[in-house]
Formats: sequence, structure tokens, C-alpha cells
Amino acid sequence: MGAVLGLGAATAPLGAQHGASPGEAWWAELAGVGPGLHLMEVDSIYEIRGRDDHDLLREMRRKGPGIDDIGTRLGVHVAQWRWSYNYRTGGGSDRCRVADATVLLRSVIVLPDWLDRNGAPGEVARAWPRFLAALVEHETGHRNRAKALGVMLWQSLLGLQAETCEALEALVSETAQRVVEEGDAAQRAYDRETEHGIRQGAVWPP
Repeated sequence: MGAVLGLGAATAPLGAQHGASPGEAWWAELAGVGPGLHLMEVDSIYEIRGRDDHDLLREMRRKGPGIDDIGTRLGVHVAQWRWSYNYRTGGGSDRCRVADATVLLRSVIVLPDWLDRNGAPGEVARAWPRFLAALVEHETGHRNRAKALGVMLWQSLLGLQAETCEALEALVSETAQRVVEEGDAAQRAYDRETEHGIRQGAVWPP
């Protein structure tokens, strides 16, 4: 029996401004787990201050997750992946096959935290919880889709086999990449359906 470790890229950028550490050491916290799907959920914030709609929007633009194709991101979900498998040969067959698989998912949600909300005008203060709840709903939708992708990725690796172990390694890599690309497409479709959360109420000013 042997083992191979694969890796997947983040589905969205996560910069150092959100407290991300350089390198790929995060997965070491999960590296000792057994076969199966394993999830690490990380909820992160960036702090903002302000008294009105424009103050808050300016702060979110300055400190938030950055810019994408629709403009300023006020929150973001990031999925990072690692996968590995053990392979086995013999057993009455010369083929090399996956004996078990491990999928690690690190799911990060980054949201704004309004520090001086208590001193703001009532109308703005009342609108903020509705906006934040909608933003949480939207990013949680991304996280749920990432979880579903994790199940699909893990299941897709089980039972794969090839004529040689070198061919199996290529097949696993190709299969994992295809599944992750399908998951990315599902995330993009979700953003199109919700207009990146706008239809759910995740827009500021409201």
C-alpha cells in the first residue's frame, strides 16, 4: 500500500489583510486525520467604524475583501482543498486501485464588524443587522456548496483504479480537478442567481 497527497487551490483570494498566514501550513492541523471528508470552518472579521451609510461603505471598500467583477466585495467565502489517497495493488489483479481517500476542506468566511454602531443614527443602526444577516446567508450558501463539493470529491476518488499506479495518480488528479471545476461552476451559478447576494439583501447602502 502507498499514499499520495494532492492539493487544490483556493476558490477565491484571501489576502494577508484578513489574517491569513503565508504558505500552506493550515492543512497540517488536519493532516493526521483518517480517511473521509474533514472540514475546518474559520469565521474571520474586518473591523470598520462610521456613523452613516457613506462612512461604512468607505470603510468596507478600504478594509474589506477587495474587488471582483461586480465591484466591491463586502464579504467573502474562500474554500481551500487538500486530498490524498492510499493505493493498493495485488489481490488477484495487477491493477492499482484507491483503497481509501481523505479530503480536507478549509472554509473561510470573512465579514465586516461595525465597532461603533451604538453611536450611529437609529435608521442606519437598524438597517445594519438586516444587511449583515443577508451577507451571512449569502456566504453560508457558498460554504454549503463547498461542503457538498467535498462529499462529491471524496466519493469520486473511492474505487478508482488503473493499469499502473502512475496511471492511477494521473487519474486521481484529473478526477479531482474535474470535480473542483464543477464545484467552482456551481459557485459562480449561485452568484449569478443571487446577483452576488444582492437579491438576498446583501447590499450597502440598503
